[in-house]
Amino acid sequence: MKNYLYILIAIFIGACSYQEKSDQSKEPLHADKIKTCRVYSSDFVLLDPNDQGKLIQEFRFNKKGFVNELIRYDMNGEIIGEFDIYGENTPFPMPSKPQYVDTLFVVVNYDSLGNVINKEVKQYNTDGWLEMVEFYEGENTLVRKNTYKYDNFGIITEDIYWDVELNRPKQKIRYEFEYFTNEP
Repeated sequence: MKNYLYILIAIFIGACSYQEKSDQSKEPLHADKIKTCRVYSSDFVLLDPNDQGKLIQEFRFNKKGFVNELIRYDMNGEIIGEFDIYGENTPFPMPSKPQYVDTLFVVVNYDSLGNVINKEVKQYNTDGWLEMVEFYEGENTLVRKNTYKYDNFGIITEDIYWDVELNRPKQKIRYEFEYFTNEP
């Protein structure tokens, strides 16, 4: 569970690293323009598809574009933890430098007898943005599915967790950004 939390935090930091400035501007913002990234979770999207979610985390950035603070919130919107983050590296892929383009990437794990233990399938679009991840037990039993939505610049706007039995979203993670202005 602890490792899952670290992975989730790493995904949120990566997701909050970039976002568009406005729909009118066709130039992507650079990381040094993001001031805050607020992360909202709607846990009952199966019951209410329009649920905007509750604020669960907020990342604050310095003017160089690096995360320097993480704030965690409880279900009532009260702060439950504040963490200072140091360092000047962002280990996440940049929208302008995709890892895979228009690719289906499959990782299969086998036991010592050659039987499939599990399988992970990642689908990337023509812009190189990760669109879907599916996790299988054995060869064909789908156990988990995540999809991702982006703006026109490849900046993540939603991370969607699916109920695989109902083939409907069950949780959405939504990202909202605030930017530094050029004003003094």
